[in-house]
Amino acid sequence: MDTWIPYCDAFPERVPSEIYVGGFDHRQPFEGDGGIRFEQRPGGERALAAYESSLARRQQRAERDQKS
Repeated sequence: MDTWIPYCDAFPERVPSEIYVGGFDHRQPFEGDGGIRFEQRPGGERALAAYESSLARRQQRAERDQKS
């Protein structure tokens, strides 16, 4: 089975799960990134806004679940 492994200049072997699925904002430093941070592509504003919105919804659900 073929598996896609997310990678980038900062993490050429594999993007850490804390960033890729965990929602860590890699515009901030992350151990092992060699000083390379997320940079938005020209025209990527809508994709970033959608991602940030989905993270906010996920965090709100997690907070509600913890309260119940």
